[in-house]
Amino acid sequence: MGDGAETRLGSVCEHAAEIRGRLAAVEGGPSLVDAVLRAAAEGRGAPAALDELHGALVALGDGAGLYGYSNAAHRVGARDPAPSGLGLPRPASAVYRCPRGLCDRTWEPNPAEDPPTCLVAGVPLRSPRRA
Repeated sequence: MGDGAETRLGSVCEHAAEIRGRLAAVEGGPSLVDAVLRAAAEGRGAPAALDELHGALVALGDGAGLYGYSNAAHRVGARDPAPSGLGLPRPASAVYRCPRGLCDRTWEPNPAEDPPTCLVAGVPLRSPRRA
C-alpha cells in the first residue's frame, strides 16, 4: 500500500471500536471505519478510505489522526521495556502478524489472552509458527 497505509490500517484494525466511538458525534463518522475495512477486505486497497478517516479524526482535533492510535506500545522493542531481569526477551519471530500481510499490526503472545482477530480477514492474527 505504501505511504504509511500499513501502519494506519493496523491501527484501524486494532482500535476500531475506539475510533468508532471517537467519531460517533460526526454524522457518518463510524461508517468511515467500515469503509476502510471493507476496501481492504475486497482487495481494492484502502489508501483513499484511510485518508478520509485520518482527515475526519484530525478535523475533530486529534492532531495525529490515525497515527495517534499506533500500537507502538505492543511492538517488539517498545520504548518502555520491562525492568531488567523480569521476564524473558522474545525474539521477533514470536510475534503474531496480520494473516493477509496487509498491515503491520503485531501482537506479542500473552498466556492469558487468545490472539486478536484481524477485522479485515475475520481470522486470528497469524501465529509465528504458521509461515
